[in-house]
Formats: sequence, structure tokens, C-alpha cells
Amino acid sequence: MELYWEWFCSIPGIYRTQREILLHCFHTPKDIWEASEKELFFLRDRGCRWIQKVIEYKKRFSPEDVAHMRREQGINFISLEQEGYPERLKPLRDRPYGLYFSGALPPEKVRSVAIVGARMCTPGGRAMAEALAREVIRAGGVVVSGAAYGIDGAAQWAALEEGGASYAVLGCGVDVCYPASHRLLYARLKKEGGLISEFPAGTKAMPTHFPMRNRIISGLADVVVVVEARKKSGSLITAEFALDQGRQVYAVPGRPDDDLSYGCNELISQGAGLIQSVETFVDAVFPDHKKQKRKESANITLAPTEKLVYSRVGLHGKSLWELEENTTLSLSDLCDCLLSLEMKGLIKETEQNFYVKVK
Repeated sequence: MELYWEWFCSIPGIYRTQREILLHCFHTPKDIWEASEKELFFLRDRGCRWIQKVIEYKKRFSPEDVAHMRREQGINFISLEQEGYPERLKPLRDRPYGLYFSGALPPEKVRSVAIVGARMCTPGGRAMAEALAREVIRAGGVVVSGAAYGIDGAAQWAALEEGGASYAVLGCGVDVCYPASHRLLYARLKKEGGLISEFPAGTKAMPTHFPMRNRIISGLADVVVVVEARKKSGSLITAEFALDQGRQVYAVPGRPDDDLSYGCNELISQGAGLIQSVETFVDAVFPDHKKQKRKESANITLAPTEKLVYSRVGLHGKSLWELEENTTLSLSDLCDCLLSLEMKGLIKETEQNFYVKVK
């Protein structure tokens, strides 16, 4: 039956709604493959003009042909009836009938966070997306997004650079790189996570495809985070899908007069979780990680001077010169303390002579 599911999902030019009609009329993909032209013409004559695409595809490719071509491209396929189909997607009314993927699918027992936002993002938005992704990975989670410009790509790069896994849901076939400049990101995702699509190989990116893929981004996540979003934004579509699917939605607040903050502020006004800081978000989403951090922190012994320096660093960070002024330690003693705290994993030098708390 898997061969027939793959053939059915590979018919180009029709979408989930049309596939749903076919299954309603013929019950199974095998029945569709075995249907006579007369039976298919019956649908066409009643307004389903798109049925001609099914007839033409049926003449050109058998289920065996389709599977062979896909394997030659190194692409995987899984139907909703096959073992290994994502459990997160199964309860959804509009779940994909099948998924194509290169690499892997998100692991079932690992908490998954979707980080989405504006393509034309601000430097601050990009930094927030990267910080969120890094902390999700450190907490033991994975990052899902759309591999687009801006927030999506920034979050996924940061997750990979942190040594974690990230998964991109695409609005095209997994063999099509869109945007083209993200080829390196695609290569990394394929090796260290996965590229996922409901569209068959060769499908080009089209505007109508992206709202469709957004329901899968939210569907594969336990939590959806919107970092920056305009009034009319694809990220808000993802958030709407997430709410319909019973997922948690968080948003990063911004200035009321900032166009890129409108969508996030609107979500918060409607009840989305407010992200006050990366640390509080991760502690809320990964409560076990919070307990572990406390346990690890309790086991770390600090000298009096280290405690002093650590208390002065703060969550927003300080420069070496500010710390020298605030602690009254000699520069030599201060540098020794900073090095010790960094080795214990309590602080991090984010840029030259500038330090922030990690725990």
C-alpha cells in the first residue's frame, strides 16, 4: 500500500483538498490508481477539472516508477499510515497524507520549539532569534522553522552552530533550495536535522505553498515562538494554526510604533505568552532543565571574589572596565576570576572584554 500512497502524494498540481476529494470518492490510493478513465471522467464532468492532471500522471508513471525516481534522488517518503509518521501530526484534521524528507524527522520524545518571524528583520530581532535557538538546544530541545530569510534562517543557523538539531519545513520540494542563497544552510540541515515537505520532488516554491507549509511547522512543534511580525505576516498564520492545534504560542514584545512589533504585540494582547527574557522562556518551556540548572549551580563552589564578580556581571552583561570599576579588584585578579567563572560555565565572553551570565 505504501507504493500507492507515494504515487498518490506525488501527483503534481493538486493539493490536499483535491486529494481529500479523491479519497472520499475512491477510499484508498490503490483504488484511485486502479480506477478507470470513465470513473475519473465522472468527477471531471461534475466540475473537478483538475482530475485531468491525475489522468495524465497515471498514464506517465506507475507507483513503482515514482518510488524508483525518489530513491535515486536520495529522498525519503512516509505516509500517514506508515510507522514513523510524526505523532504530533496524526491528530490534526488537515495533516499531510505523506511527507518527503531529506535527513530525518523531528524526534518524538524531544521537546520541539518552532521559531518564526519576519524575513526583513531587525538586528535585534535576529539576535533574539539566535539567543532563543541556542538556549532551546542547551535545554535539550530541537528547533523547527522554515529556512527563510531573516528570523527563520537565523534561528536555524544558531541551533546548528550550538551543536543541536534543526528541521526546516519547506514550501517546495526538498530537492529545491529556496531561497537559493541558503544552500549552505540546507546542506547543514540535511546532515544535522532534516528538510521536510508535503510537496513532491521538483515542486517549485510558490506563494500559495507557504501558508500550507505553516500548518506543518506548527504541527511539528510543541511550542511556537514569534519574534518579529508585521500586521499581515506569514508568521501570524503559523501562530493561528498553532492555536487551532492546541500548541503553546509565545511572542517577543516590541515598541508600539514599530511595524515589525505589531503582530507580536497583537498576539500578546490576545493571550499569547510574553517573552520577557530568553532565560524565563526556556525555564517555562523546559522545567526539567530549570531543575537541573539549579542542581548544577548548587554544586558549584565559588571563592568570595568570584561571587563578587559573578553578582556584578548581570543578565545584560558588562565590559571588563565596568567590572573593574564595580568590583574594585585589580585588573589581574579580575581577569583570573572571569576566566574561572567562564571555565565553570557561569559566564560567557560574547565579544572582546564583554561578559554576560549564562546561568
